[in-house]
Amino acid sequence: MLLSLAWATVRFRKVSFTGSFVAMACAQLLVMACAVLLESGARAAPAQGGGDVISFAVPFGFICLSVSAFAVAGAFSLSVQQRTREIALLRAVAATPGQVRRLIAYEALVVTGVAAVPGCGLGALLAAGLRAWMVGQGWVPESFSLSFGPSSVLGAVSLCGVTAQLAVWSSARRAAKVRVLLALGEASVPARRVGVVRTVLGLAVLAGGIWGLAALSRSAGSDAANTAVGMVMVLMVAVGLLAPWVGRLAGAVFGLMCLVLLPVIGPLVRANLGVGHRRLGAAATPLALTVAFAAVALFVPQMKWQELQKQDHGRLVADHLVQATRKGLPDSVARTVSGLPGVAAAVGTWGTYAMVLTRNDPAGQGPAAIVQAVTDGPLNQVLDLDVRQGEVDRLGPHDIAMSQTLARKVHAAVGDRLWLSFGDDRREGTRVAAIYTRDRGFGDLVVPYRLAAAHWDGEPPGQDTVYVRALPGQQRTVAEGLAALRRHHPSWQVLDRTAHWSEARRQQDASMAVTYLLLVVVTVFTSISVVNTLVMTTMERAGEFALLRLVGATRRQVARMMRAENAVTVLAALGVGATVAGMVLTVFSKALTGSPYPSLSGSTIALILGGAGVLALTTGLLTTHIALRQRLGTALNSSG
Repeated sequence: MLLSLAWATVRFRKVSFTGSFVAMACAQLLVMACAVLLESGARAAPAQGGGDVISFAVPFGFICLSVSAFAVAGAFSLSVQQRTREIALLRAVAATPGQVRRLIAYEALVVTGVAAVPGCGLGALLAAGLRAWMVGQGWVPESFSLSFGPSSVLGAVSLCGVTAQLAVWSSARRAAKVRVLLALGEASVPARRVGVVRTVLGLAVLAGGIWGLAALSRSAGSDAANTAVGMVMVLMVAVGLLAPWVGRLAGAVFGLMCLVLLPVIGPLVRANLGVGHRRLGAAATPLALTVAFAAVALFVPQMKWQELQKQDHGRLVADHLVQATRKGLPDSVARTVSGLPGVAAAVGTWGTYAMVLTRNDPAGQGPAAIVQAVTDGPLNQVLDLDVRQGEVDRLGPHDIAMSQTLARKVHAAVGDRLWLSFGDDRREGTRVAAIYTRDRGFGDLVVPYRLAAAHWDGEPPGQDTVYVRALPGQQRTVAEGLAALRRHHPSWQVLDRTAHWSEARRQQDASMAVTYLLLVVVTVFTSISVVNTLVMTTMERAGEFALLRLVGATRRQVARMMRAENAVTVLAALGVGATVAGMVLTVFSKALTGSPYPSLSGSTIALILGGAGVLALTTGLLTTHIALRQRLGTALNSSG
């Protein structure tokens, strides 16, 4: 019976549930697209790039699901708040609290089921578009095809359904607690008290976010980059839970400003902000999420690239680099290049991984590190690693150089004895000979090539890059010798420093394509959520606007009042979003560069804040104009 009543309520109150339907359909679109890619990647053969598709879909899906949760939760919560009078009437005619909670849960279930049809259908189309994009980027071959079944649909619908149930749980719980005798009274005036459970939970999540930021400040730059977006989500969860308090604080501060700056409508604006703090917090949250996510998603890769570029420019002393376009270089390349006329030094490197142990414990565990195995030769003549302790000129058979970041992690100093575990799980005793700082884009450890090659199973690993330094005045002679060498080996690539940095920039632009894609998808979704929330909160007040006009207020005065309230909403949202983004970016900058002052582009900041502000203000103005054009009788009846 309650399910039938829920279906009838959704059909009768189409306007109230439109926002929830749009949010849920968009959520299922994104989640369905990721589910299709995951299942297709799992079914694909290794040669078809299934692993690359999965590695793309997992973080992409996690972020989309997190952002979707905010939009769905906000839309359903507003839908329940708008029907407080209706729910109060149900309580007055003997509906039990449990029945009210189940009715609201069934309504969310109905909306989820109805939104599944367009959401999952469009999600499959989005997955096809993403597949075509990945083929165009060269990530997967043309032979990779989408192959999915009912599990993707069920998974997407189930995840979004659970999200919807969690979204309405708090609102349904509060609505069900309305006392029968005071039901109509409480329905007519918005509640001013914020729930204790919600407040405590929000403070707990906020404390967890601050603890996470503290841990982030002590992590390495690469680890910090991977968790920065996650920290935005954690902090925004806290903001969402504490949204009524955010609305109350913003209403108090900006309400006082409106009282001073707007003597005619200021008192009314201040009163509305004080009574409607829940509405203000609910409207500001999705806009704040848009600002925070866009800022972190854009600035973190840019800051990481700037630091990597800075260290690479300082580290590279060699005049030329020899690399292979396909397979690795032979072991003899460094010796061959060093014999060319005019060459002062030629050092080959090979990248691998190792686990660092502080004692020779077969069952021990330690941090994993990127290793650069280097051939014999004066390393400091081709690379300036900014050595702070010891020397890397010529490493002994069991000497290693370690980055300062890794040295702090394992509490090591020059002269200490450490054990390395390579892919064959055999421990190798080593001595720390030097500690350096320019490790971004290079590696955490530098070890002799022979030491690392002894732990390689099968064919010799070869070399990734050979760094070549010319004698003074012999740069042209070396360049000609390398060009002749390349003519005999077409698969080799010879780059000077300028060409190397240009290639690095091209690779950075290609990697940023994923960031831009994610940013576009999430920004579009959050923008829909912002528009959806503002439309719902403004159209809900059509009856209030009609009452103001009946008691003598003109349309122009009501419009000015709403412009002021929309401005407060935008300022509050931009302030919260900028604060969250600023906290994360400051901590990330400290972990990456050692400085708590991030280098940010002023034009990008203006674009993010200005775009979000224009979107919200335009939506508010248009919605207010539509609400004011309703007839007074129609508006009063819809509010009742």
